[in-house]
Amino acid sequence: MNTTNFSMEFELNVSEIRKLNKMYFENLYKQRVLIFSTIMLFSLILFDFLEIDDNNDFFQWVIKSLIIIVCFLLIQYSFVETICNIIFKASQKLLRSDKFISKYKFNFTNSLICVHSPLGEIKHKWNTIEKAILTKDFFFLYIKERNAYIISISTKNTKGRDIEKLLEFIENNVTHVIKT
Repeated sequence: MNTTNFSMEFELNVSEIRKLNKMYFENLYKQRVLIFSTIMLFSLILFDFLEIDDNNDFFQWVIKSLIIIVCFLLIQYSFVETICNIIFKASQKLLRSDKFISKYKFNFTNSLICVHSPLGEIKHKWNTIEKAILTKDFFFLYIKERNAYIISISTKNTKGRDIEKLLEFIENNVTHVIKT
């Protein structure tokens, strides 16, 4: 990859924000809620373990812990889904605020693609780009990571976006851009 100083920042429009929230941040928050709930489960089991006095209590603790773990595994999906739905309903209401919208940005540098938002930040290296497709209305970057994300950038109403400069950088340093 060329080592030129390349840096661009695009603010996102509402439709791009909705797509990003659905694709990126829903998965990100599901992982965070799942990790948090798992930590809570294991800390509950650990604190309960510290209260054991003799062998009879140990077997009761094992049975009780197994029941708690099984119940957790049975309800975790609905719990995680419910928490994520609450987060995204709140974020949809916040999308009506200009202060919230202006915090969503794409930042392109010569080494990384950063997706900034109030919900979190995700970074991708350019070598994870599998395919770049330019259509009449959108520019798509297909990322070949574990969850196969798609970055879509609107080519309509660009408001100061220099899409041509980005396309030139990608064409020269990353991958061939397919134009349809």
